[in-house]
Amino acid sequence: MFWRAEMPPHQGRIDWVDAGKGLAIALVVLFHSARWLAGIVGDISGWLWLNDFLATMRMPLFFTLSGLFAAKWAAVPLARLWNAKLRLFVWVFLLWEVLGLGPYLIGLAVHGVGINLRRELFETAISPLVPRFELWFIWALAVFFLLNRALRSVPVMITMSVAAVLSVVAFTDVIPLPSPSWTGVCKYYVFFLAGMTFKRALFQYASRSGWLLRGLVVTGWLAVAFVVTVFDASRIPGVYPALACLGVLAGVALSQVLQRVAAIVRLGSRTLPVYLAHTPIVILISAGLAWPPVNDVARVLAPALPPAVALAAIVLALGLYRVSARPPLRYLFEPPPRLLVAGTAGEATNAAR
Repeated sequence: MFWRAEMPPHQGRIDWVDAGKGLAIALVVLFHSARWLAGIVGDISGWLWLNDFLATMRMPLFFTLSGLFAAKWAAVPLARLWNAKLRLFVWVFLLWEVLGLGPYLIGLAVHGVGINLRRELFETAISPLVPRFELWFIWALAVFFLLNRALRSVPVMITMSVAAVLSVVAFTDVIPLPSPSWTGVCKYYVFFLAGMTFKRALFQYASRSGWLLRGLVVTGWLAVAFVVTVFDASRIPGVYPALACLGVLAGVALSQVLQRVAAIVRLGSRTLPVYLAHTPIVILISAGLAWPPVNDVARVLAPALPPAVALAAIVLALGLYRVSARPPLRYLFEPPPRLLVAGTAGEATNAAR
């Protein structure tokens, strides 16, 4: 059947949402693993192609799920928004921009890219305006929460329409923007808004869709994504954002299945430490695999390395998170209390939602 009769109540954390986030972060880590392994361990072109194929699910799903619980923050005082959301985003972004610089330089050296230390330090200094590395997602979330608050009096359909136009333009690369992070904001703000605006509809789709509808949506997305990838049709205006919308629905459908997998649900409830720490870990593992004594073996095992490195990076990032329960390591993943704004400290919450 297409729809189940009832919609079960939701209390506390929601398994399918966490499963969807777990799926999204796993795809992100796989993408970065293949990217940093390319040119080091032999032919992994199949994984690079697969990552291109999965692009219309990976970040659109992540941003949509991140927007599901954002509506309540649009009208709160700025001090409360700072304490509950922005304080965390700003702290971990700035900290990991610095921590990630060393591994990034190692990655450049391993790939034979010349290093201009003065330029690298300058780009790190201006990263609050032009984010570097894969941390642009954290930066974008902070921008989105601020945009939501600034635009709270604008009718949502106007905001959605403008965001949709920006997404189409950004995906077609018609207007060059200062950096990929700015382009990402233009691409994905509409998905964050969609998660916030159409939360009820997404929850109804998630809870009432039966196996037939889920199968049709996932199959439809796979088929269209294959055609768009093979024939490089992504630059046709509107094609990629439309396919990304279908990718979100397919991701939600898959989340209904994956919510039965406890490891994926747990991963989805801890995406922040994985997102922050996985790239330096991937780079260091890749550098180790480039070491001549092990590189010959790595080339033989090349087809299996991207998922293996991704899994190792996830496990190690979560391990680092577990051992960081006490200061000073705890501040790798949470801001110090001194950054709280007085008077609203009791209302600070973590940014898991």
